[in-house]
Amino acid sequence: MATITSEAMTTVVERYGDEMLRLAILYLGSREQAEDAVQDSFIKIFRAANGDTLSKSFVMRVLVNTCKDYLKSGWAKKVSLVDEYPEYEAADGPERAEEGALQHEILVLPPKYREVILLRYYEGFSVGEIARMLGAPQPTVSIRLKRACAILEKRLEGVPREDL
Repeated sequence: MATITSEAMTTVVERYGDEMLRLAILYLGSREQAEDAVQDSFIKIFRAANGDTLSKSFVMRVLVNTCKDYLKSGWAKKVSLVDEYPEYEAADGPERAEEGALQHEILVLPPKYREVILLRYYEGFSVGEIARMLGAPQPTVSIRLKRACAILEKRLEGVPREDL
């Protein structure tokens, strides 16, 4: 089993740590769970990587896979992301909360749509990079992005853009 040096791991933590935490929070909807997922990801990276595979794409792929594992856990099946963040609870129509409408709708997207939205628009990865990270064909990623955007557009219909 190949491992990386502690210096290389320190560089990974410094270079990608904040981005990983931000993505994990958006992905999981819980800061505490996101922190755990990032720590677990660092352990997996340390155990599995060699110096040549420490690209941002590799690091984020490990994180996404760890987040997926967390979502499959018993906790995620029992707790709603909206329950974790009641401030995002919004009524339909004009009563919809003005702040956080977009974040709320992203949090309640099915995981396969949420992950492509987060990776593309929050982390700036290309469709090809996302496809490699998720182990999915590029057309599948493109279709998921289009469907996710269509769902968000429909759900956010009538919400002024400045409130997003």
